Amino acid sequence: MTVAIDSLAGMSGGRIEQRALPRSEQPPADTTLLVRGGRDTVDKLRVHAERTARAWSLDGLPLLGISVFAVLGLPLEVLLRRRFAGFRTIYLPTAGELGKHGFELMATARRPHFTVRLERADDRELARDCWLRSGPPGPIPSTLGLMSGERRAEMYRVDITADLNDEDHTGYLWTFLDEARDPAQITPGALVVAGDEDAAAVCQVIDLVPAGDGTIVHLRPLPGLVDDYRALVERALAS
Repeated sequence: MTVAIDSLAGMSGGRIEQRALPRSEQPPADTTLLVRGGRDTVDKLRVHAERTARAWSLDGLPLLGISVFAVLGLPLEVLLRRRFAGFRTIYLPTAGELGKHGFELMATARRPHFTVRLERADDRELARDCWLRSGPPGPIPSTLGLMSGERRAEMYRVDITADLNDEDHTGYLWTFLDEARDPAQITPGALVVAGDEDAAAVCQVIDLVPAGDGTIVHLRPLPGLVDDYRALVERALAS
């Protein structure tokens, strides 16, 4: 399947122009580790790239891209604990590996977030070896050691679909309101479960902002795993 930029360019305006939000930062060194959480597939990466193109533009054109975080200023273990504890799978390519395959890294949102810029987000581009096979097949040992207790393997029915890697210039996780099961429940201050079949997090809804062809929902992930909050609710109901 091919996603042409020309077809996306016909969508309604209102995207967030990334040239207007520069981060004065040199590209990371080739040896810099990049972190992306989630058991990615070509289809899943395409959905995430298209979501970015709905919301973001670069020089007036939709920006197809995938979110990653660079290991800059913080040890890998600290970044994993703060941002990736809810993921079952962690990919750890280097900046050099992505560069060798023609991917451009753009400094976007807040440090250490970057966007891997794509040209078309088609099968050939998304299936390049560096993308789906650079990381380990499962969570690395340091990640497991930082998680509280044993992870449950069950899936969650999320209130709103989101890529938990995504972050914008506000520093918050973001997705679109039309990806909620019940948009009426997504109101500022509400607590919701956001994510997908691979990773979910309890989040607080911060605000709703028109962007692209829809409404962006900003979410603040709360510390801990979804199970931690279920246990809290069960204790409260039992008391």
